[in-house]
Amino acid sequence: MNTEAVQIFSAVLAVAVLATGVVTLAGVALASRMAWADSWVRAMDDIALWAISAVATGTMLGSLYFSEVAGFAPCELCWYQRIGIYPIAIMSWVALVRGDKKLGPYWIALSLAGLAVSIYHYLLEWFPEMKSSVCSVDVPCTTVWFRELGFVTLAFMAGCAFIFVIAMSLVMVKTPASAEE
Repeated sequence: MNTEAVQIFSAVLAVAVLATGVVTLAGVALASRMAWADSWVRAMDDIALWAISAVATGTMLGSLYFSEVAGFAPCELCWYQRIGIYPIAIMSWVALVRGDKKLGPYWIALSLAGLAVSIYHYLLEWFPEMKSSVCSVDVPCTTVWFRELGFVTLAFMAGCAFIFVIAMSLVMVKTPASAEE
């Protein structure tokens, strides 16, 4: 598979992950008032650990592919986003093996920080005139390696993963069945 195909595949996956994350966040917010939301949250609770593991690991492997295989040099903000997602990928597999759903609050904290960086990075990509003292001249944070579907960049994909992890972690934190385990 060539780099262009991986970019398109990753972009479509990111949009699907974002859509699932947004619907799940809505479900968490509305679960006590709407039957569909409660059903959705309960269904997501059954797969939350697997889903977090898959998305976080996919994000980690994708970032490694784009930097190590495709040759897209990660900027400073890319590294900060990696610092947020890589531990989640590793911890989620340990939690999955142990059946431990109590790590949600930690993943929410890491993901909120990563999401903040991702949003800032995405803004820099669209508005490069917003100068950043964080980024280096060698690998500027305004470099857009690709923009699939007209809007999906590496920073956008990272943000999608963080939103998804936040949503699924909230499911694990708020669902009574998860709390009892």
